[in-house]
Amino acid sequence: MLLRISTVFLFFVSTISANAQDLKWIPFKWRADSISGRYFDKLSMNIPVKIDNIPASFNMQFDLGAVTTVIYGNSIQPYLDKYPALKNKIDTSKKFIIQGEKDPMFTNMELEIGNTSFKNIAIGYFKTFGSKIDPDSILSASEKHIGTIGPDLFQNKVLIIDYPKNRIGVCQDLPKQYKTATFQSFRMDHGRIKIPFSINGKIQYLLFDTGSSIFTLMTTKEEALKTADPKIADSLIISSWGKHLTYYGLKTNQAIKFGNKVLNGSLVYYDEKETFASFYKSENIWGLTGNAYFLKNTVIIDYKNKLFGVL
Repeated sequence: MLLRISTVFLFFVSTISANAQDLKWIPFKWRADSISGRYFDKLSMNIPVKIDNIPASFNMQFDLGAVTTVIYGNSIQPYLDKYPALKNKIDTSKKFIIQGEKDPMFTNMELEIGNTSFKNIAIGYFKTFGSKIDPDSILSASEKHIGTIGPDLFQNKVLIIDYPKNRIGVCQDLPKQYKTATFQSFRMDHGRIKIPFSINGKIQYLLFDTGSSIFTLMTTKEEALKTADPKIADSLIISSWGKHLTYYGLKTNQAIKFGNKVLNGSLVYYDEKETFASFYKSENIWGLTGNAYFLKNTVIIDYKNKLFGVL
């Protein structure tokens, strides 16, 4: 009898261990900065990475509103000069589109994120973007910001964003401890996901963009006025891929829900030039939502089954 109990116990422990090993946690760090004279401690999410076998410390922004994982050309240049093998991985026959331009891609790359390795992958080479790095400092201990991590890395996987603990997890199947989350089916285009919110008594789809950290909701002025008090409650001038835009925030006058869950935040923003109005229309979405709505929650994105969960 003792042997039998021990065998069952060992099986139970091994099962837990297997599930724990499948879920690989990756730490992220919030980048803080001031915008329009105000300090934001959670402006964007940076993840420490290693590229190929280069003995340098890098980080990349975690941006699910992007399409492709990219390395910035201006930033990587001194490493291309020092490591010809890396430069030789630029394949001009393979292209991706960013900001309306076709740029080449790195091929057969290895990206190490936390204890998770993505091998033999293609990464965009965004030739003219990024801050230049002093060649004399490329191997210093400080992390160099080198690019953007997009949703292409996580297709056919389960991605978990644990905001309270500043970590993301990648696994093949949804762990049991997250099955109690509120789940809704999402739409997906080019790897980017669009999640359903209840707004004005209707189901509206919003692009989930982790690159948009400080805004709870973004939409057109017309839609914002349908949802909120017309009095401007906030304004911000932000830089988006090199362009400066002014955003106005209105206080919502109704509960906005994901399933039956009322989320954090009460402001909806629009930009004065309606810069993204045509994008919203072409993508058939009401607008965007980002990290600010979920900072007290854990988000689960099951790319396999197209389910978005909030715990």
